[in-house]
Amino acid sequence: MINYKSDVYIKDDLSLGIFIDKAGRLAEIHTHEFIEIVYVLDGEATEKINETEYNLRRGDMLFINYGSTHTRERSDNYSFMNVCFAPEILANKIINKENAFYILSLSAFEEIQSETFEGKIHFDGEERRMIEAILSDMLYEQSKKLPERNAVLESYMTVLITKIIRKMRPSKRTSEAGSGLWLKLSEYIDQNFKKKLTLSDLAKRCFYNPSYFSRAFKERFNISLTEYINRERASAAAEMLKNTNKSIDEIAEECGYGDKSGLYRAFDKFYGCTPAEYRQSTGVNGN
Repeated sequence: MINYKSDVYIKDDLSLGIFIDKAGRLAEIHTHEFIEIVYVLDGEATEKINETEYNLRRGDMLFINYGSTHTRERSDNYSFMNVCFAPEILANKIINKENAFYILSLSAFEEIQSETFEGKIHFDGEERRMIEAILSDMLYEQSKKLPERNAVLESYMTVLITKIIRKMRPSKRTSEAGSGLWLKLSEYIDQNFKKKLTLSDLAKRCFYNPSYFSRAFKERFNISLTEYINRERASAAAEMLKNTNKSIDEIAEECGYGDKSGLYRAFDKFYGCTPAEYRQSTGVNGN
């Protein structure tokens, strides 16, 4: 599988790259090291992102996260604009208290995407004219080696993302959107805590910088992300100790601990005893 590198598409010390593309009729399956926005200028195409297909026409826009698999089949007159950028441009330049939860719903977590956001956005009429004007201005600014052009491009990017957010959620208040997305995030963690879930990975995939994500998570749940995951793992381990005859080593591995010492530390913190002592108190035999 082809993996497109950031330095091929984002050059000259810029934080993003923008292009008009009239690529071949069929694009082989590939991934990107960057986030990509696709805006259709003309024609029709079927874009497949991971396992989901999108039928596109003029005015449609797709948001493709880094690491997603992507392929395309297009008509002869299909043309589109690409905006390619690293997640950090959102985390460091664009994301703020007011738009953070909407940007979260653009993330790679299909499990926590908005139920009303299908991945494709359509602009028509005056909205389309404004979007195409922004993209055209960005393309012009990139082509001219003028002072502070990167700052100008990032400012345009802020406007573009804001218009995307407006289109996604025109009628819901930020607090309502945020509550639903945090709930889905907690459900995602509850269902996947046995995997390796780290603050850095979750923050990056949600476009937050880790420190902001950590503060926001603790503010929402009154517990740090690490403590939240450890609590879920310890709870699952306790159920297994009580209801199965699996060994402590097996339980530690199945609950996402690197080794049983992590399980012992968690039980000392949450239950005030060792796993073996906890199991003995339930009357279950095991090692």
